Amino acid sequence: MSLACEKPSTPSADPAQTLSGAPPAGTPVLLEDKDLTILRLIAAGRRRVDIAGDTSSSTTTVDTRRRRLGQVLGADTSEHLAALGTVYGLVTREDLPSAPRTRPHVHEDDQKVLDLIVAGLGRSRIAARLQCDLAPLITATARLTWAFRAGHRCQLAAHAVLLEAVTAHAVSPRFPAVLLPDLPPFHMTVTGAGVRVHSTPPQPAAASAFPSPTRSTTAVRSPEPAETAQGSETAAGSRGDGAQIPPELVTWVRNHAGRHQAWALPNDPSGARSWRMSSPEGMVELRIPRTHGDLQREVSAHRHAISRLGVGLAPRLVGFDPRLRALLTREPRGERVDDTPGKGLHLAESVHEQAGQLLRILHESMLGALDRQAQAAENTLRYVDYVDRVLDWIESPVLTGRRAHIRRRLLFLRQALPQLPGAFCHGSFGVGAWRWQRPTQSLALTGFSRSQLMAAVTDFARPSLLWADRPALQDAFTHGYGWPLEEPERLVLGDFALMAALEDLWHAIRLDDFETRRHLADAVCAAMDRLPGPPPLPFSWLRNGASGLRVRHDFPPLVVHDPGGGVTGSGGIDGPLMRGLSTGFTRAGRALRNVDVAARCPGKAGRKRDGGACT
Repeated sequence: MSLACEKPSTPSADPAQTLSGAPPAGTPVLLEDKDLTILRLIAAGRRRVDIAGDTSSSTTTVDTRRRRLGQVLGADTSEHLAALGTVYGLVTREDLPSAPRTRPHVHEDDQKVLDLIVAGLGRSRIAARLQCDLAPLITATARLTWAFRAGHRCQLAAHAVLLEAVTAHAVSPRFPAVLLPDLPPFHMTVTGAGVRVHSTPPQPAAASAFPSPTRSTTAVRSPEPAETAQGSETAAGSRGDGAQIPPELVTWVRNHAGRHQAWALPNDPSGARSWRMSSPEGMVELRIPRTHGDLQREVSAHRHAISRLGVGLAPRLVGFDPRLRALLTREPRGERVDDTPGKGLHLAESVHEQAGQLLRILHESMLGALDRQAQAAENTLRYVDYVDRVLDWIESPVLTGRRAHIRRRLLFLRQALPQLPGAFCHGSFGVGAWRWQRPTQSLALTGFSRSQLMAAVTDFARPSLLWADRPALQDAFTHGYGWPLEEPERLVLGDFALMAALEDLWHAIRLDDFETRRHLADAVCAAMDRLPGPPPLPFSWLRNGASGLRVRHDFPPLVVHDPGGGVTGSGGIDGPLMRGLSTGFTRAGRALRNVDVAARCPGKAGRKRDGGACT
């Protein structure tokens, strides 16, 4: 099947066919204002539904006028129509605000793809012409759309013509083989009803200007790693003002959320770039995750977990585009829960009870996930490793002399992770992610950028900083959640609270927020004070010996309340009680909590420990 631009437009003997088909060459044609508006919106990459709304027309009317535009200009597809409209000057830079100011560099293989796109060929026909697979063709098209800041193939065709990245002959064989600036101007008259085109392009030659599908052509190459890195640097350097949405996303956002004023948000801990817009339906948030893996994880979280929360109690996924690496969500209404020390909703028992109810739903949302426990342990291990690196990045007096102790605690956590119950976690659960809806007296959740399968205790960490001095809040949370923490979770809750405080402190340092940084430094100190002095004994160091369970460690001897035994050496504990213990996490953990550390608390031997501190 040949293209419309390759067919000669001969006059029809039937006047009815002449009116409905393409006019003869040289016949004046009137394009009304609505025709021009539809043409410009097509070139901007708008959908037919949005075009119908902008022009106050039905989709049938839009399709009819689009077909007429294609007949008048000799266009075969919408991409070809956008390119021809730009060649004629009917589409200008004012209609394409997202077009780059300078022409990007295009590799010769990608240039062949671009020439066929502006000529109106579809993906399969381009692959046939170039004798290549669809995979490298899709990759080349993605490179072109990114280079020309286009969100749609129609927009790509218009931008390529506007920047003179193609020749006139590539757009249509009816044009001479000259560059676009050298193309003779078309005679048009602007009237009150639109534009009258007095002359149409010359007829094509008898032989088709397009190469035969059987002709040998170089296949589209895959991008090299060096080129990928170079493209990333160029894109990052061309952002300009951080408050502006990238041009390649403007059309996509408008198609999903309409036209709204946007403002930039500080980068969240995951490294994503975010903007927020106010709409009558609520706040709309645009996110560009740091990697494609982060995008896939967030989309999966919305589909399988976050959507299980009640309507209005969590963000809702509006749309996403893997090619643009963009995610659009509608945020729940509500005011930020006041986390000022000593007052605020964060101290209300009803708020903590509702928080427990929402977290229970979230934790149980992926009970049937394959290898759920293994994935949770693996993701939590990465989180522990991340906090270990954060320790080197934070320069704060609160960590002076304490880094080695914290790393011993992290070593203990790495050994204990396989025994911790897994769940689908919020990742940043705490008062910063709580929104209070006063009309309904209900709590909503936001900030799901870190949501994934992890150890369930991860989500208890931040609220536990409030529970230490207010047991009633923990009781209310437990009542809403449905069951108390398990013994392994209680053993490591203080460590996870410290990791959460360190993570939040590092984020506040990056944002240069002095007040928040001071508040979080106090939280780090409070979390450190609740930890035992020396680290607990890693469970991997427990071994079954001939004389019973033995413990190897490098700190002072321990005195154990075991009537039939005691300390057998500088590193061993033996006796009926210790011999009766298994190497299971829970029972060993309970035994360790009953150990008196006389060497750490001189003069206080025999007194109980409360919350890890000697009393």
